[in-house]
Order: sequence, then C-alpha cells, then structure tokens
Amino acid sequence: MNIKTVKPEDVKNIRYHLIGAVFIILNYLRHSFFGYKTPRTFSINEIERSIDYDFKVVDSWIEYLRFYSNDEKPLTNKIVLELGPGPDFGVGLILLALGAKKYIALDVNKLAFSSPVEFYDKLFERLKKRYTNCNIEHLKETLSKCHKREYTEINYIVDKGFAISKIKEKVDVVFSQAAFEHFTDVERTLMELSNVVNRGGVLVTLIDLKTHTSWIRDRDPLNIYRYSDWFWNTFKFKGSPNRVRAFEYKDMLEKKGWVDVIIEPVIVVEEEYLKRVKLRLNKKFRNLDSSEMKMLGVMLMARKK
Repeated sequence: MNIKTVKPEDVKNIRYHLIGAVFIILNYLRHSFFGYKTPRTFSINEIERSIDYDFKVVDSWIEYLRFYSNDEKPLTNKIVLELGPGPDFGVGLILLALGAKKYIALDVNKLAFSSPVEFYDKLFERLKKRYTNCNIEHLKETLSKCHKREYTEINYIVDKGFAISKIKEKVDVVFSQAAFEHFTDVERTLMELSNVVNRGGVLVTLIDLKTHTSWIRDRDPLNIYRYSDWFWNTFKFKGSPNRVRAFEYKDMLEKKGWVDVIIEPVIVVEEEYLKRVKLRLNKKFRNLDSSEMKMLGVMLMARKK
C-alpha cells in the first residue's frame, strides 16, 4: 500500500496558531449562518471530476477489502452500508455493478438527490466500459426507483441525528470515506453500528486526521491539535473535526466487540515538521507517541465478532 508523505515548509508556530484560530472562528460563524453546503472541495457540477472521485474511492476501498478479507470478489451478494455518502449515488451504483446485493446509505443532509442528470449519463457510460457484464439498464431502473422513493437496491436514509438504529437490515460490509472524523459522538456511532452489522461483517473506512481548512491545511496539517479543549469546544459545530486519534478508534471498536482491527497509514507528515510543532500542540496530543501524531490519514479495517 502506498503511503503519501506531506512535507510542510517554513513552519511558523505563532503565526499559524493565530491564523488557525481565526479560521476556526470564521468556520463556526459560516456554519452557524449558512449551514452545511458540500462535503467536498469541488462541486458535483464538475461532472468528470466527481465521477473520477467516486471510482477512486471505490477502487481504494476494494483494494483494502481484498487485502483484509483475502477474497477477490468480496462484495458478491453482500449488503453494503456507506456512512456519509455525500452528493451523489455514484459510489452505490459502482458497488452494485461490482456485485453488491444492496446499497444502504445514511447521511445527515439530503444531498444526493441534487445530482445533475448529466452526472449519471456520464457515469453509466463509464460503468458500461469498465464493467462489461453489469446490467446497466437494471442500474438505471434502480436509480429511477430510488429518486421516486420506491423500494430498490439503493436505500437512502437521511436522518438529522444520524441514527444508525433506523437501518432495519443487517449489513455485511461498511464503508466510509472521510466521515468518521466528523461524527460528534463516535462511541454512540460505533455502538449502533455494532447492532446492525452481521457477525463476521467488515468495516473499511478512510479517516482524515489532519486539519481540514484549505490554505492552512497544507502549511500546518496538525493545526487543529494546537488548541485547548475549551477553545475548540467553544467554536465547534456539527460536522467539525472531532480530533479523535487513530488509537482511540481502535480502542472503541475493540470494546464494542470488533476484532482484527488494522490501522494502515495512507498519509503521514515528515518527522522534521512534527519535531517543530509538537511542543506547541495541546498537551494531550503533545504527549502522544510521535508515530501516532505523524498519521494524517488512515485506512481502518475491522471485523465484527
């Protein structure tokens, strides 16, 4: 598995601490007044880019799922759940084309119904070329029924409280892409998830542990870990990073009855940057092992016992 190394240059601790604090306050105000708009850094109207993104996400999940399960066709006849699907059903349609029996998606905001028709026209063209044996007409019918809120192989659930308990079927595979770091109550999420996953079911999720705000993200990827709990909690909003670290996800999963928990770093920060900023971090992060704080993004895999 490839690991990307981030090498920030010219670290200015005091300056970035102040700038980061301003961004935190501005993001808090922006979300307070305008709410949540998009889960990505680009618009769903960028059709080709959005389709490329969906394929890239699924390709990554499948690579890690095959590695973890030692199965070349790990989705065949499986009921799949995605947490936080975002602005389209592209991922779900790709998973169905790969053999999934059903795709369930749970989100807080009703974003996926706003995708332009052109997105799906282009997506189906790409699916037909890539998976020559998949039934495109059936996928089109499935999508149409979903938009009509009819029973289909796509089950889209929108719940403001993100209640996984609303899912009435047992699932076999759980995917998520950079969503876990936004969950307000991770323990509750994992407890509810444990209740809907079949014994032997698998979780594969990318968790983005770095600063999310553009500009400062590239210059100071650990910026969100600089601030006191008081300051962070004062200006946090629904969906802001929860600052839960990789080892904490592992501990919580194991307490909820998950086994074989594997954490694979996908993005790390160079040692020199970490040395320069570590003493400026909040004490609880400063005291963690450097191997933990180096991780900016991880793929987490686990099995339900």
